[in-house]
Amino acid sequence: MTQKQVIRDLLDLLQPKLNSFDFKADLKEQGFIRKEKQVTYYFDFNIYNRTVIQTKEKGFLIEPNAKISIGPIEKYYKEITVNNYLTSEWDFITLGNFIANLIANPDGINRKKNESLELLIFSEVDIESIGTALYNTFVNVAMPYYLENNTIERVDILLNSHPKEDSVHAINDLFRYIKGLIAAKLNNNPQRPQLLEIYNSQLVEWNMPEDCFQEMERFKKLSPTISI
Repeated sequence: MTQKQVIRDLLDLLQPKLNSFDFKADLKEQGFIRKEKQVTYYFDFNIYNRTVIQTKEKGFLIEPNAKISIGPIEKYYKEITVNNYLTSEWDFITLGNFIANLIANPDGINRKKNESLELLIFSEVDIESIGTALYNTFVNVAMPYYLENNTIERVDILLNSHPKEDSVHAINDLFRYIKGLIAAKLNNNPQRPQLLEIYNSQLVEWNMPEDCFQEMERFKKLSPTISI
């Protein structure tokens, strides 16, 4: 088995079940996507090589992700970012993480990192049981996450409720503070001045890269025009 074949087999197995949720398989993105007018949902899989030390048996670890793209927020982030390597829609996703990390950090603070659901495939006979586990994870964890967190108001809450802590809902915390500020502005959050002060301080305290400072300045200039 190859990684590509494992992913293809999982997509083929899950597609009939996810049809009723309007999720479509995307082999390139290694998962499923559902697009709406201003929101896109991603249920995708990271796959890693694994070897049993005792037997040298080779296989794969599957880690599912739940991610949400919020169009209005990403529209403004695209105007602000100075990172030219961000080129695909995938690069601008607003919310999400490995499902194992989301489960492990229910309060939204990213204390437990690099968690795993331990979904292991060592032969073709494992595909069906792992597919069932992925479907159950989709129904019980991913779908509730999508339905609860698909608004600008929820992004504001998730990214800004604990501004001094790492957020489990930010795929890359370097991009979290700008998206949090955009969400706060769009949501008319009265705590915007305090959030701006906190995130400004964190640029220095966390020794963030120079492009983060540049993006902060670009946000301040664009902020008066940010609106729904």
